[in-house]
Amino acid sequence: MKKLAKSLAIVMLIVMSLALLVSCGPNSDPDKALASLKKNEFVAGKATDAFSLGVVQVAIGADNGDITAIVSGSKVAKDDENNTKSDSITIIYFKDGKTANNLWTKIEEYANEKNEDKESDWVIKKSGAMVYFGTKGGVKAAA
Repeated sequence: MKKLAKSLAIVMLIVMSLALLVSCGPNSDPDKALASLKKNEFVAGKATDAFSLGVVQVAIGADNGDITAIVSGSKVAKDDENNTKSDSITIIYFKDGKTANNLWTKIEEYANEKNEDKESDWVIKKSGAMVYFGTKGGVKAAA
């Protein structure tokens, strides 16, 4: 009976850990990420046109067609002490995970340049075929 209880406890721990990992990033569907940002009162948009994607492709050294969409959003709000707090996120969707892996270092450099205020809650991560960067509040809003 003790072995069963230990086994169940381990299985539950693994399941809960996986659920936390899955829920930590933005939505893998650009339209759903955009809808979530708008629902959370972010000024947000999605780019799929060649010109907008091309600007980012040049900045990170990607080839034409490597990026399928970009979702970006920002929000400025006041906290309880009337201090201004801004959150932002940019999600770059690639054609596949291999392309995201190949461009990871260049994107990390690009994202760190965008962190002008040296935000302490700045996040840069890769998940499958997408790379996202921004504040933790922005990441949470895009989930």
